[in-house]
Parts: sequence; C-alpha cells; structure tokens
Amino acid sequence: MAPLTSTMITQLNNSNAAMQRAQAGTLLGRLDPAGYVFYVDGNFGLDTNDGLSWGTPFKTLTVALAASATAIASGAFGWAARNTIYCKADTFTEDLVLLAPKTDVIGVGSYDQWAQCGLIGNHVPTGTTASYGTRFYNFFMRAPAAGGDIWTLDSTCSSFGLFGCVIDSQSSVAATAGIVTAASPYLHLGNNEFRGKFSDSTIEIGTGDARGLRIVDNYIESAGDGIELLSGTTDSAGATEQYMEISGNKIISATIGINDASSLAYIEGNRVFTANAKGLNGAGAIVGSLARGQANRITASDANNAEWPALGAL
Repeated sequence: MAPLTSTMITQLNNSNAAMQRAQAGTLLGRLDPAGYVFYVDGNFGLDTNDGLSWGTPFKTLTVALAASATAIASGAFGWAARNTIYCKADTFTEDLVLLAPKTDVIGVGSYDQWAQCGLIGNHVPTGTTASYGTRFYNFFMRAPAAGGDIWTLDSTCSSFGLFGCVIDSQSSVAATAGIVTAASPYLHLGNNEFRGKFSDSTIEIGTGDARGLRIVDNYIESAGDGIELLSGTTDSAGATEQYMEISGNKIISATIGINDASSLAYIEGNRVFTANAKGLNGAGAIVGSLARGQANRITASDANNAEWPALGAL
C-alpha cells in the first residue's frame, strides 16, 4: 500500500471532523464505538477549537479533560463509554486539578530527547468531582522547578492508572515523590520508570482503602524508600476485601525497597538493591508479611542476591 501523502492526511482529518459533527453536533465528536475521541496539540492547538481532529486540536490537557468529562456525563451514550484523548506537544506545563472519568490519555510525539509526550506539574486532582478510571499512557512526567509531589490522589481518583510512562524526579529541586495516595483504591501502576532520587518514598500508599492495588513490572529509583504502604493502609471497604499486589519490580533505593507497614500486600518476584544492610529477615530491604511474600531477591550492603522471605521461613 502506498504511503499517505500530506494532502490525503488533511482530507482524512477533515472527513473525520465532519463525520463527528454530523453524528453528535458541534460539542462532541463520536469517532470510536467505545466512546468519544479528542485531540490535544500544545504547539499547534487552540482551546477555542473543537478538539475533534488533529486539524482542530485543543491546546491544553485541562480543556481536553473537561471536554471528555462533559461527554461522559452528557447522556446515555456517554455513561458507560470509555473516551480517548491523544496528546502531542513538546511538553504540557499544567497543574491538573481535575481528571476525566472513564478516559484514556495517550501521549504521542516526543519531548526533547524523550520519545514521549511531556507533562510537567504538581497534579492534585482531588475534591468533590469524581474522576474514576483515568489512565495515562506513554508520558514523560516531571515536577516543576520547585519539586514537590508529582501526583497526589484521593478517593475521587479510584482506578487511576499509569502505563508505559517515565516519572522523573530531576527538576531544579528533586521531586519529593512520584505518587502519593490516600484512600484511593484500585490504583494500577504498570511498566513505568520512576527515575532519579526522589527525596521521600517514590510511591507512597497512604492511610485508607487501597484494595485492588497493583504495582507491577516497574523500574523504581529513590533516595528514600522505593514503595511504602503506611500502617493505616487497608485492603477492604467494609467486608469487601481485594488483594493488593507488588510484583515484578526492580527497585534501587537508598533505604528500604518495599516498606509495607500494613503487612497486607502480596510481594512477589521483585528485585531490590539497597544501600542499607539487609537486616533481620531482610527488614533493611523489604518489610512486609512473610506469609504473603515469595521469590524476591535482595542485594544490600551486607548481602548479595539473598531471597526474601528465606526459603521455608514464616
């Protein structure tokens, strides 16, 4: 098949936009049977555009998220839909205070030397507006120059996900944490890179409902703990228990690689490198329930390739 020319691509964009308007009016564009699709271009876009094609993209992610939230709430077609936002820019510099429910945000293009879309900010999407099920793919994320936490999530952000992203600590002041949560269940972090020396725990799961937590197949660096679950973390809401999983991660930390003070997470197949001494039962590198651990490896200042829990130990 011959490659598409620039003229053909423009025609397709115009055709898509026209089709979307014909189907759903001027506010929303129905392109995918699963939901609505919006486009954001931080260099070329305008927030006064309709966001329905690469020919008429929004400029900011904030406006695109608001459009997606409106589409979800607009009527029966949106209620069970899953929307998509495609984002292209060198970088978006925005502090996100609201997300969009049931929306996948997908980065395309590149940011400087990074082969991903950039997003810089301290994101605190908390408050009275629920944004369940927002998921980000293929972003390079960084704190602003002053550092701070990159993501702060609460119960309104249930089922939040990051997949295939780089979360980077290196700003003028090192970022404090990549993600801090409080009572935010069903968090899923998969195949991400948390790079650089976050000054506190890179991933902190706070007090409250964290059932369904999955931290799987990530690369994690930290000047503190790699992953920390506070003692008040729970895996249930009332009688509804959902297992929490930490598995397949590579963690390089100055202190404890996985610090599960709740003793509730299933910790399996992780590789931890720490400047700490291994300690009793591996507590300088991994803290958690021995009965919920399996096949983890530790390299510490006083141990090389040790297993946690030790074989047969409870």
